[in-house]
Amino acid sequence: MIKRTPKQQELQNLQQHLLTTLHRLCPVANGAAPPPPGEWPTTRQLAESNDITIYQARNLLLNLAGRGKVLVTPGPVNKSLRWYPSL
Repeated sequence: MIKRTPKQQELQNLQQHLLTTLHRLCPVANGAAPPPPGEWPTTRQLAESNDITIYQARNLLLNLAGRGKVLVTPGPVNKSLRWYPSL
């Protein structure tokens, strides 16, 4: 088993909370395709739901996207990145 520092454990917990919130806030996918990106939650919505800054949320979410756990819009939609759980 990998031994984690308290900081690593805290970051892992925050990522798990973000994923849970993302599943709660996202509209349900119809079939194999996710809904339009304009309907996905914003970074701000996810940050506020988890009582963290938008910068912390964005960093954690980009890490999750890099690991294939979440989808992110390729660019801002209405000036904000949008997020969706991986299918």
